[in-house]
Amino acid sequence: MVFKSLDPFATVLRQAPETGGRAANGFSATQNAGGASPLGCHRCQCEQMYDEVMARVLRVKNLCPDSGNTCTIENFSSQRRRNKAISADYARIYMKTTGEAKRLKFAGGAALGSTHIGYGMDVALDALDGWGTAAAANERADVVLADGRRIRNDGILGDVLDWQEVGSRVVTGVGYEETLIGLRRLIYGNLAIYMDLGAVLHFCQMHEERFHFFRDGKVEEFIECFDLFVKYVKDKYATEHDVYGGEGTFGSPVGGYLREGLRGIATNDFERSLSIIDHEQRHILEDFMYRLNSGSVSPRAYQDLGTNAKDGAFHSFMNALEKVAGNRYGQSAMFSGIRGLFSATPLPYRIELVSISASGVVSVALQNQQQPFMYPFSGGDFADQNIRVPWFKNVVRHFVRAENNDFAWPERGTSTLYHTFIKRGGRDLGIVSAQKNPDLKPLLYDEIRTVAGAG
Repeated sequence: MVFKSLDPFATVLRQAPETGGRAANGFSATQNAGGASPLGCHRCQCEQMYDEVMARVLRVKNLCPDSGNTCTIENFSSQRRRNKAISADYARIYMKTTGEAKRLKFAGGAALGSTHIGYGMDVALDALDGWGTAAAANERADVVLADGRRIRNDGILGDVLDWQEVGSRVVTGVGYEETLIGLRRLIYGNLAIYMDLGAVLHFCQMHEERFHFFRDGKVEEFIECFDLFVKYVKDKYATEHDVYGGEGTFGSPVGGYLREGLRGIATNDFERSLSIIDHEQRHILEDFMYRLNSGSVSPRAYQDLGTNAKDGAFHSFMNALEKVAGNRYGQSAMFSGIRGLFSATPLPYRIELVSISASGVVSVALQNQQQPFMYPFSGGDFADQNIRVPWFKNVVRHFVRAENNDFAWPERGTSTLYHTFIKRGGRDLGIVSAQKNPDLKPLLYDEIRTVAGAG
């Protein structure tokens, strides 16, 4: 019974003799001594990796340092630069050829998702620029543009006279104030989820690259090491970001979502791994973007993000993305309609229907046309975690289908009515059908590589 109380990670040390029989190096936990093999200390080996993982995460985070005036909430250019670096880091993880990186579907999906969060930031900024006015030298700006212009709200009278903003309020219920809160929370949430998911993905990739626990079926041993990593990060790096300190939910065991998902990755069970989305949406973004947790979010950030009093404004902003007038599958590059887009550019490759008639040639992406690199939102309140979590899981499933060339292409058309596969501003892959269509995986990987190169 006494052996049950021993440290399961304890190391058996044996002297490692030289040829002449003397041990010049003292004791070893990994070298053989005569005919005896030592019991290596995986905990010791794994601990050596923790700071390496965090160095990779902090390199991205500190591209926009909290110290000084470089990364204020107003400095959009610095925040957008970090968004591109976050997207690129996810992309580089997924495109690695080591550490079973292709099991980490969330890295590939997150690279493209974070890219389009960045485009959403651009659209919000464009609206603020159009609806706001120049801030005087003695006034605090809500946002500073790349060209140095400082923007603030133009006030109630200005709102009445600003017909663009009036039109937005009529159509979507959103104006300057909600959009400013939306921009700030997109920026904050993008970093918060990276500080969690980025660290998790780097840990998984690096651990498998070095120790091969996935390959060897050492699932629970991997989970034990991960749990120690979480504790280490929350102890040593608590001041680096709110997700690590206080009531921060980094690596949260609540609901078992994260560890169940990691077991899915370890056993190469894709469906099981999808519970990681529950963790990221219910534990990270719910507390740090949708419904601010004052116990998790630092007081300064809590104020900058509008406190809980502005949760409703953010919800309106997110749901307004689904109400923007116009065809969400049309030629506009605006963020009009919530959708999963698998592209490094605002619009992905799309199937378009070409119609040739006496009046001319028309090419359009029909709203009801299924797309291999696009997955529309299913509708409802996007701020409700029980609605967006299943949708995000379907987006990742769609990503995997595209990666596996699993897509039902339309049937062959006629000489005057047929489908093409085209990226506006990019390549036109010509006529497509169920009988003739492109290999999607290389196209998808080219998009991810482009994201990797942009940050």
